[in-house]
Amino acid sequence: MRILNLLLLFCSFNLFAQQELSKAEIDQFREDVTAKANELETLQANFVQTKKMEMITDETVSRGKLFYQKPDKLKWEYKEPQDYVILLVGNQLHINDAGDKSVRNTTSNKLFGKIAKLITGSVNGNLLDDTENFNFSYLKENNYIITSIDPKDSHLKQMFAEIQMKFNRENLVEKVSLIEESGDTTVIEIKEMELNKKIPTSVFQP
Repeated sequence: MRILNLLLLFCSFNLFAQQELSKAEIDQFREDVTAKANELETLQANFVQTKKMEMITDETVSRGKLFYQKPDKLKWEYKEPQDYVILLVGNQLHINDAGDKSVRNTTSNKLFGKIAKLITGSVNGNLLDDTENFNFSYLKENNYIITSIDPKDSHLKQMFAEIQMKFNRENLVEKVSLIEESGDTTVIEIKEMELNKKIPTSVFQP
């Protein structure tokens, strides 16, 4: 009986902690995120990426540095456990896997273009405007807004069944969760953000 009471208390707490946003709240939130994205010229941050696989108990943790410069420069620089760089500059997607380099043009490949838009939009918040490729729902949890994103594109959906973005009270993305059909989840936590600080041009050179 005591266990049942604890379960009921836990469920009622979750219902209280997470609340759906009203249409007016959603409109205001999207407006605030757009305003923040418009004033964001550069972003530098550390990130921790945790990969959780459904069939394996151990987690894979990676760490690195993130750089963003408006409008179309983005760099994910993995430092641990190995060097790996994803660099987006305009329509060019550069990958450097410990010295093994490759480049793809996102305009000539629609899927790569959508992935590029997904990556940059997850950082600057503009992904919420992409109603052509995604459906959105919104929850309020304490001082955070959690946006659940459902890809419409069948190819993207094969990669990610659902994407969750967690916005802090400054309307900046603090956590991105990529959930696969298999149940595997990649969680990226963005930490120690520095806004509108000059980034050397060398950072975005392939």
